Amino acid sequence: MPWSCPHCTLINTSTSTCEACGYMNPLAVEIASPAAAAASNVALPQPSPLSSYRLFVSTCFGCQNSIWPSSSTVQALGNTYHQACFRCTACSQPLPRGIRFQIHANEPYHPECFRELYHPRCDVCDERLPITADGRIPYHQNLFWKQKYCPSHEQRDRCCSCRRLEPTASARHFEKLADGRKLCGDCAHTVILDTDEVQPVVQDVWAFLASLGMHLPELPVFLVDFDTLNAQSHCEHSTDSQAPAVYGVCLSEVKVTFHHFAHRAIQQLFRLDKPPSRRVNGIMILHGLPFDMTAYILAHEATHAYFKLHEGFPSSLPAQVEEGTCQLMGYLYLQYRKVMATPDESSQHAIQLRDWYIQSLVEDTSPVYGDGLRAALHAFNAVNSLQFLLDHIRETSGFPRV
Repeated sequence: MPWSCPHCTLINTSTSTCEACGYMNPLAVEIASPAAAAASNVALPQPSPLSSYRLFVSTCFGCQNSIWPSSSTVQALGNTYHQACFRCTACSQPLPRGIRFQIHANEPYHPECFRELYHPRCDVCDERLPITADGRIPYHQNLFWKQKYCPSHEQRDRCCSCRRLEPTASARHFEKLADGRKLCGDCAHTVILDTDEVQPVVQDVWAFLASLGMHLPELPVFLVDFDTLNAQSHCEHSTDSQAPAVYGVCLSEVKVTFHHFAHRAIQQLFRLDKPPSRRVNGIMILHGLPFDMTAYILAHEATHAYFKLHEGFPSSLPAQVEEGTCQLMGYLYLQYRKVMATPDESSQHAIQLRDWYIQSLVEDTSPVYGDGLRAALHAFNAVNSLQFLLDHIRETSGFPRV
């Protein structure tokens, strides 16, 4: 009867001793002790010369059995395996010696099995990201949304709210707005499309500003398409080439009336120049944006209106000061919404979207809007008073030195 040697694990035929190490077949004779062997006139087996090989025997990391000097082995991952025991962790098939294999958590895999289990997929086309000849996986990534995608997708359409790329699958295509912009399904849940729909946004922003002591009269707020807004923004907004895309504009007028006299001496005597006449005709906001984005843009433009309508503020502030303060109010509104949003307005995407807007404001690289916000936020945090900050801007046309 075949038997397995308990010492070297060799499978033997019907022999009384192991053909490798010389140890006795335990099924052939049961010996309790050397004394019992002597009493029964049975000699204990002596190890054969092959047993000296045990001095050079190692253990297979795969099966935990002995590896004899004549065995075919594989050295990998700092361990020794029987050649047949070095197997792919996924499919359990042998990994032939000399072929390339992938490693994950210090376990070996066929390259194909590794790709199936662990190779990252493109979030746009859902295919596995390409591998270069030298084994690298080049890809682009939106760090905030953790969206990885093939470099070839960089020019695809993006959601005009969250800036994620549109997937290639037709079932996942974005909504297309009338002016050509696109909106992903997540952002479309709270989209504001026209002037009637924007009224709750206006009420919320006006209440927020009033809670901070910034009271504004009722002003017309219009939702318009991109072309209309872009045409108007050439007249109203900074021409800074690094400025972000324009999403809103405050339509304001400042008129200065001068009385001219024939004689300069009379003009110097009477100084009949009237104070500037200020008026805000309305605010335009780009249509087709989610509630929170529409609202923080409105908070920005409403701050422009506040500067124009409240006496004491210069008719023209330095661009970085005015735009930075307006960006600050948009930032503060988003922070307010993070705390005050109702459960219906606090889906996982809505929470992430507010954080995305805040990050976009704070990390803006433009000298006027980005640097302006960071300077305004630094001053606001230092003085810990919005009213003090506004009073200082009114008096000095600049931020406090802190």
